[in-house]
Amino acid sequence: MRGNDYMFSEIFDHIHPILVHFPIAIISVALVFDLISAARTGSVSAKKGLLLWVIAALSAWLSVATGPEEMAYGNTAYLDKHSLLANFTSWMASIVVAWRMWMIWKERDNFVKTTLMIYLSLSLLTCIFVLSTGYFGGKMVYDDGVDVKVKGEYVNPPKSLK
Repeated sequence: MRGNDYMFSEIFDHIHPILVHFPIAIISVALVFDLISAARTGSVSAKKGLLLWVIAALSAWLSVATGPEEMAYGNTAYLDKHSLLANFTSWMASIVVAWRMWMIWKERDNFVKTTLMIYLSLSLLTCIFVLSTGYFGGKMVYDDGVDVKVKGEYVNPPKSLK
Protein backbone atom coordinates (compact mmCIF):
# COMPACT_ATOMS: atom_id res chain seq x y z
CA MET A 1 0.00 0.00 0.00
CA ARG A 2 1.33 3.46 -0.89
CA GLY A 3 1.94 6.03 1.88
CA ASN A 4 -1.20 8.14 1.40
CA ASP A 5 -3.41 5.10 0.84
CA TYR A 6 -2.12 3.56 4.05
CA MET A 7 -2.66 6.81 5.97
CA PHE A 8 -6.28 7.14 4.79
CA SER A 9 -6.91 3.47 5.47
CA GLU A 10 -5.62 3.91 9.02
CA ILE A 11 -7.78 6.99 9.55
CA PHE A 12 -10.96 5.31 8.30
CA ASP A 13 -10.21 2.14 10.28
CA HIS A 14 -9.98 4.29 13.41
CA ILE A 15 -12.59 6.95 12.66
CA HIS A 16 -14.68 6.27 15.77
CA PRO A 17 -11.83 6.75 18.28
CA ILE A 18 -10.87 9.92 16.40
CA LEU A 19 -14.39 11.38 16.34
CA VAL A 20 -15.43 10.58 19.92
CA HIS A 21 -13.13 13.20 21.36
CA PHE A 22 -15.02 16.02 19.65
CA PRO A 23 -18.36 15.71 21.47
CA ILE A 24 -16.55 15.17 24.77
CA ALA A 25 -14.49 18.33 24.36
CA ILE A 26 -17.11 20.51 22.70
CA ILE A 27 -19.98 19.66 25.07
CA SER A 28 -17.68 20.33 28.02
CA VAL A 29 -16.53 23.67 26.56
CA ALA A 30 -20.11 24.67 25.65
CA LEU A 31 -21.30 23.94 29.19
CA VAL A 32 -18.45 25.95 30.73
CA PHE A 33 -19.18 28.81 28.30
CA ASP A 34 -22.85 28.81 29.35
CA LEU A 35 -22.00 28.57 33.07
CA ILE A 36 -19.60 31.51 32.84
CA SER A 37 -22.20 33.53 30.95
CA ALA A 38 -24.86 32.70 33.54
CA ALA A 39 -22.52 33.61 36.42
CA ARG A 40 -21.53 36.93 34.84
CA THR A 41 -24.88 38.14 33.51
CA GLY A 42 -27.54 36.00 35.16
CA SER A 43 -28.62 34.72 31.74
CA VAL A 44 -27.48 32.69 28.74
CA SER A 45 -27.86 34.06 25.23
CA ALA A 46 -29.69 31.74 22.86
CA LYS A 47 -27.43 32.91 20.01
CA LYS A 48 -23.99 33.04 21.66
CA GLY A 49 -22.58 29.55 21.90
CA LEU A 50 -25.20 28.03 19.58
CA LEU A 51 -22.52 26.99 17.07
CA LEU A 52 -20.68 25.07 19.80
CA TRP A 53 -23.83 23.10 20.58
CA VAL A 54 -24.57 22.46 16.88
CA ILE A 55 -21.07 21.06 16.39
CA ALA A 56 -21.42 19.06 19.62
CA ALA A 57 -24.70 17.48 18.49
CA LEU A 58 -23.42 16.69 14.99
CA SER A 59 -20.18 15.20 16.31
CA ALA A 60 -22.12 13.14 18.86
CA TRP A 61 -24.33 11.67 16.12
CA LEU A 62 -21.27 11.00 13.92
CA SER A 63 -19.62 9.22 16.83
CA VAL A 64 -22.70 7.06 17.33
CA ALA A 65 -22.87 6.28 13.61
CA THR A 66 -19.23 5.19 13.42
CA GLY A 67 -19.18 3.02 16.55
CA PRO A 68 -17.67 -0.37 15.67
CA GLU A 69 -20.18 -2.42 17.68
CA GLU A 70 -19.30 -5.64 15.87
CA MET A 71 -15.85 -5.48 17.49
CA ALA A 72 -17.38 -5.55 20.99
CA TYR A 73 -20.09 -8.20 20.77
CA GLY A 74 -19.34 -10.96 23.24
CA ASN A 75 -16.15 -9.29 24.45
CA THR A 76 -17.34 -6.73 26.97
CA ALA A 77 -20.08 -6.09 29.47
CA TYR A 78 -19.88 -2.33 28.81
CA LEU A 79 -21.25 -2.13 25.24
CA ASP A 80 -24.93 -1.72 26.16
CA LYS A 81 -24.22 1.02 28.73
CA HIS A 82 -21.85 2.78 26.35
CA SER A 83 -24.31 2.66 23.44
CA LEU A 84 -27.28 3.78 25.53
CA LEU A 85 -25.37 6.71 27.01
CA ALA A 86 -24.07 7.69 23.55
CA ASN A 87 -27.63 7.79 22.24
CA PHE A 88 -28.80 9.81 25.26
CA THR A 89 -25.91 12.23 24.72
CA SER A 90 -26.78 12.72 21.05
CA TRP A 91 -30.47 13.27 21.77
CA MET A 92 -29.80 15.62 24.68
CA ALA A 93 -27.35 17.74 22.67
CA SER A 94 -29.92 17.86 19.85
CA ILE A 95 -32.61 19.00 22.31
CA VAL A 96 -30.30 21.77 23.57
CA VAL A 97 -29.77 22.92 19.97
CA ALA A 98 -33.49 22.73 19.15
CA TRP A 99 -34.41 24.68 22.28
CA ARG A 100 -31.88 27.41 21.53
CA MET A 101 -33.08 27.64 17.92
CA TRP A 102 -36.70 27.80 19.08
CA MET A 103 -35.76 30.68 21.42
CA ILE A 104 -34.15 32.53 18.53
CA TRP A 105 -37.14 31.86 16.27
CA LYS A 106 -39.51 33.16 18.97
CA GLU A 107 -37.23 36.22 19.35
CA ARG A 108 -36.43 35.44 22.96
CA ASP A 109 -32.82 36.45 23.37
CA ASN A 110 -31.90 34.89 26.70
CA PHE A 111 -32.57 32.06 29.07
CA VAL A 112 -33.37 33.70 32.41
CA LYS A 113 -34.61 32.63 35.85
CA THR A 114 -36.60 29.38 35.62
CA THR A 115 -35.77 28.64 31.99
CA LEU A 116 -32.11 29.33 32.75
CA MET A 117 -32.07 26.76 35.58
CA ILE A 118 -33.84 24.17 33.42
CA TYR A 119 -31.54 24.91 30.46
CA LEU A 120 -28.37 24.68 32.57
CA SER A 121 -29.60 21.44 34.16
CA LEU A 122 -30.20 19.96 30.70
CA SER A 123 -26.76 21.10 29.54
CA LEU A 124 -25.11 19.69 32.66
CA LEU A 125 -26.92 16.38 32.21
CA THR A 126 -25.73 16.28 28.59
CA CYS A 127 -22.15 16.77 29.78
CA ILE A 128 -22.55 14.04 32.40
CA PHE A 129 -23.88 11.69 29.71
CA VAL A 130 -20.98 12.36 27.32
CA LEU A 131 -18.39 11.91 30.07
CA SER A 132 -20.07 8.68 31.18
CA THR A 133 -20.15 7.47 27.58
CA GLY A 134 -16.42 8.13 27.33
CA TYR A 135 -15.80 6.36 30.62
CA PHE A 136 -17.50 3.15 29.46
CA GLY A 137 -15.85 3.42 26.02
CA GLY A 138 -12.50 3.64 27.79
CA LYS A 139 -13.37 0.60 29.92
CA MET A 140 -14.11 -1.37 26.74
CA VAL A 141 -10.75 -0.44 25.23
CA TYR A 142 -8.44 -0.37 28.24
CA ASP A 143 -9.98 -3.13 30.38
CA ASP A 144 -11.32 -5.47 27.70
CA GLY A 145 -9.04 -4.69 24.72
CA VAL A 146 -11.95 -4.16 22.33
CA ASP A 147 -10.68 -3.27 18.82
CA VAL A 148 -7.06 -3.20 20.06
CA LYS A 149 -4.33 -4.75 17.94
CA VAL A 150 -0.74 -5.56 18.81
CA LYS A 151 1.53 -6.33 15.85
CA GLY A 152 -1.53 -6.68 13.62
CA GLU A 153 -3.35 -9.20 15.85
CA TYR A 154 -6.44 -8.42 17.90
CA VAL A 155 -5.80 -8.58 21.64
CA ASN A 156 -9.42 -9.63 22.18
CA PRO A 157 -10.85 -10.70 18.81
CA PRO A 158 -14.59 -10.30 18.33
CA LYS A 159 -16.52 -13.56 18.61
CA SER A 160 -17.21 -13.43 14.85
CA LEU A 161 -13.45 -13.63 14.16
CA LYS A 162 -12.63 -16.41 16.64
